[in-house]
Amino acid sequence: MSNQVIFHPGALEEQGGDLVQMGFTCDSCGKTTFPVYELCPFCSSEHGKKAPLSKVGTLFSYTVTRVPVGFYKPPIVAGYIDLPEGVRIFGQIHADVEAVKNGMKLKMETGVIWTEKDGTEVIGYFYTPYAKEGEGAE
Repeated sequence: MSNQVIFHPGALEEQGGDLVQMGFTCDSCGKTTFPVYELCPFCSSEHGKKAPLSKVGTLFSYTVTRVPVGFYKPPIVAGYIDLPEGVRIFGQIHADVEAVKNGMKLKMETGVIWTEKDGTEVIGYFYTPYAKEGEGAE
């Protein structure tokens, strides 16, 4: 069995057997940030708590890279996803380039995002088109 590591420790946490994105909700100003910070970047308060973020968001903007970058093979689709908590997250989008449109709903998933030469699997988050049960992707 291969070794696994999380790409950005602290950005993902295990809860109930699943990896979830964690944000920081400030007790002083009420804003949520990603990733978790020691101080709120909006009001500098150190009073707050980690909070799981929504798994479904709306694509604000995206770009396509058509050359290899590190372990990633083109085309590489990445974009900014707006979550209901008021957080905008940058992440990869695993979808056909032609299917990606600003304003579409995306769902956060986790899995192997690359494998190191020594066989270590790097686990991270990415987004896929979101389809409600019984419907096609929006």
